[in-house]
Amino acid sequence: MFTDFKTLAENLPCGLVIADKKLNIEFVNDFALKKILDLPGDTRPSNFGDYTFYTTDMRRFDMDNCMRSMVETGKRTFHKTLLVKSGNQEKLVYFSVNTFVRKGEKDLYLFNITDISDEMDCITHSPGTFGRGEYLIRKKIIGNDQKMQEIYRMISLAADSEVNVMIQGESGTGKELVADAIHELSERKNGPLVKVNCSAFSETLLESELFGHVKGSFTGAYKDKPGKFEMANGGTIFLDEIGEINQSIQVKLLRVIQEKTIERVGDNKSVKVDMRIIAATNKNLRGLIKKDIFREDLFYRLNVFNILMPSLRDRHLDIPLLADYFIEKINDQTGKNVKGLSRDALKLMMEYPWPGNIRELQNAIEHAFVLVNGNIIEVNDLPVELKNRTSSGPLPDTGRQNLSASLYYAESFRNRHSGRLTINREQLEGVLEMHDFNQTKTAEFLGISRVALWKKMKKFGM
Repeated sequence: MFTDFKTLAENLPCGLVIADKKLNIEFVNDFALKKILDLPGDTRPSNFGDYTFYTTDMRRFDMDNCMRSMVETGKRTFHKTLLVKSGNQEKLVYFSVNTFVRKGEKDLYLFNITDISDEMDCITHSPGTFGRGEYLIRKKIIGNDQKMQEIYRMISLAADSEVNVMIQGESGTGKELVADAIHELSERKNGPLVKVNCSAFSETLLESELFGHVKGSFTGAYKDKPGKFEMANGGTIFLDEIGEINQSIQVKLLRVIQEKTIERVGDNKSVKVDMRIIAATNKNLRGLIKKDIFREDLFYRLNVFNILMPSLRDRHLDIPLLADYFIEKINDQTGKNVKGLSRDALKLMMEYPWPGNIRELQNAIEHAFVLVNGNIIEVNDLPVELKNRTSSGPLPDTGRQNLSASLYYAESFRNRHSGRLTINREQLEGVLEMHDFNQTKTAEFLGISRVALWKKMKKFGM
């Protein structure tokens, strides 16, 4: 019967693997090897745990933990949507496990892996890009706070539509990066992304910048010039600091949105334009509407889909991650080898309110690189405004004098090659304390199940 099954399995259009509870492989069909896992030649690892799958939030899928959970709970089935990477491509697969048959003294499990990338075309941007969205967003926008998880979701939703988007938030919170991500994930990604800082131009120059002008329309107009709306045709235009534009330009912008046409300065000929508008502001536009400074009808035309960026002080657990990101980036630029922040320097950064948000944090790290003597950034290397800040509370004790800021970021505990969690007792105590010893929140932060967290705590005698 098992021989007959193998013959049948080799002719099925899906990947099939049979393994025991320790993931030792008894059988794997050619479809799984060549069409799903895309392994070269006759490569056949003997343990299914050696194959790499990813969850749709780009975490390595823990196959061992999956099997242990099935054995311990007595579940006979398990299913999940996963990603398989092959070169620069990704396949979305439906992954299911079923208790298969008992062979001698051991149970065998049947793994069914079906490529469903094509079936997901209706909700993804192009074949094979499912999962790529969040990966690209996370490459552009750094953060693991729950507020940022919501921002990632909003970006994906905005990218899937054609409506105008309004991004609001304090200066330095990353509004432009959000606009970049929306454009790059949208159907307009192959078109231009044109950016205009509305506060950088006078009224006359801004009108010419946005709508263009014809030769002789004003002093200095020596030739015809297309405006930014024309340049963005087929793509996206990002209007930063939209709250700075005056009433006359607001009227013209309203016409652009309603009629999809523009007129160059000095011309009465209408030009058709096709672009998506993403606007951004750090001002309270509703307050400006009440003062008759900003048109209410324009506000509603631009504010079809709203994304509110959180300030850095509202996502302070992302500070270590951002610090590490900028340290690594500046290391590459300068050739230095700064490892991280001292305990006291990190404590100071965690307590500071960051009125300038991420931009100010980046400037603080750049300032520290000028002064740092060695491979650890100390308190005296930080800008004076941080050092003059009165301490407001303790940082969780990790039992280390010097530490990389990423000690408080879940991914830093994962082995870069295996993706497995590698955390010691002191580090785990620190993360638990950060979350007020709430095991559910700690497990979510570390990207593991509560059962896995419980086992870690039991292992350390906690």
